[in-house]
Amino acid sequence: MLLLRHGEGRTMTDKVGCHLPGIYRFPYKKNGEGNGQEAMNHGNQGNHGNHENQGNHGNHRNHENHGNHRNQRNSDSVSKFISLILRHHPETVGITLDEHGWANVEALIEGVQRTRSFDRKMLEEIVDTDEKQRYSFNEDKTLIRANQGHSIPVDVELQVLEPPEYLYHGTGQKYVESIGRSGLLPKGRLYVHLSGDVDMAIKVGSRHGKPVVYRVNSKRMRRDGHVFYRSVNGVWLVKAVPVEYLETIPDCSALCAPASSLRCGRR
Repeated sequence: MLLLRHGEGRTMTDKVGCHLPGIYRFPYKKNGEGNGQEAMNHGNQGNHGNHENQGNHGNHRNHENHGNHRNQRNSDSVSKFISLILRHHPETVGITLDEHGWANVEALIEGVQRTRSFDRKMLEEIVDTDEKQRYSFNEDKTLIRANQGHSIPVDVELQVLEPPEYLYHGTGQKYVESIGRSGLLPKGRLYVHLSGDVDMAIKVGSRHGKPVVYRVNSKRMRRDGHVFYRSVNGVWLVKAVPVEYLETIPDCSALCAPASSLRCGRR
């Protein structure tokens, strides 16, 4: 038993915890006790540091994501500019297309460089990653062209093919009245673009607001003398689709379930 008189220093106790007159209890601790709270506090400080590090890591990740989004926007902007040049206005950058729609790659790059940072690597990435495969190089990559969608008169050497029984065209609700009167017309393009399945037509139509999908009786059109082409990226093309070959698929929207079997209003 350890006894310390009042005033002799620190808190006093006895091993059995008896309170003695004029004597303070000295808290009895086993070896290692009393350090737990300090360790806990120290650990909390460490956790706080970890949280800060995690926060910093998150900030770095946010910066990286922001940079990726910015790069994607820049790439999309350049891709649209390339589309404008190769489909509609090659004179924008001072180049010309030959009768088959081909442009000289080096001349295109130099023309685009007049307005923005651009090089061959960026062009090849746009061609390789374009979701709709809008562009093609020739074999030695000295020439490039858009596969379809031109408003200027070029012959992109489209392949004439027998179409399937049905093809599809996606558009916006705002065009329904006009289509009901005149059918599908190419407007500013050389051909009407058709999709091979409902899903793709819904996706195309969604770009114009609430989507509307038309089913085209392409087999009957072919029997009646209409010529169908298919571009190298799988888009079906025809000069026009008269009203009598069109049928609306009702209640289609971008939120339709997979619609390849015409779930969006089976006919």
